[in-house]
Amino acid sequence: MKKGISILVLTALVAVGAFAQIDMSAGLGGNFSASFDSLKFDGDPAMKSKFIGGGLFAFFDATFAEVNIGMQLGGMNMAAGDDDYDDDSMNATYLTFGVLGKYPIDLGGLTVFPLIGIQMDIGVGLKYDGDDVFEDSSDRAEFMNRFWIKLGGGADINISDQLYVRPSLLYGINFGTKLYRDMKDVHDDFSSFHHGFDLRVAVGFRF
Repeated sequence: MKKGISILVLTALVAVGAFAQIDMSAGLGGNFSASFDSLKFDGDPAMKSKFIGGGLFAFFDATFAEVNIGMQLGGMNMAAGDDDYDDDSMNATYLTFGVLGKYPIDLGGLTVFPLIGIQMDIGVGLKYDGDDVFEDSSDRAEFMNRFWIKLGGGADINISDQLYVRPSLLYGINFGTKLYRDMKDVHDDFSSFHHGFDLRVAVGFRF
């Protein structure tokens, strides 16, 4: 009994010690993002699209992980084959949720870190010439929702003991929307590639 209690106490002390090593912070930021889709049939270009936009995000950081939520707004343009992108764009809005693992390297007043993680983009609006492209939310989700794997790097630049600026750059690959995945199931000669990047700058506050 005493041995069991001793093990529990020791485990609790180790857990508290590990938790004490974790610095927590939170902040707000903005980002510029761009993503590109390339669709092919039998190896020949069939269609391409791009999304160029930006937005705001909030994040919570616990030393080795960052959790973020944000809103992205921008223009979505499409083109057939290798043609130039259509000048007329659709106005797209996304709600984003991300989790990034990080390994900080302290360089004094500067901390740098690699980043790797996942992000889910949920389409909340798509308009063309002021009108909704999809009336049904399930149709919008099939055309817009996408799941990303992202990697990159960033830095925390100390302004004071509590305040810092965090620039970061991420490159990601996503698995395409449900619409594109369904096309792969129906057409054996259909293929697609989806990728993009984010340039972010945020201000964080350590607790």
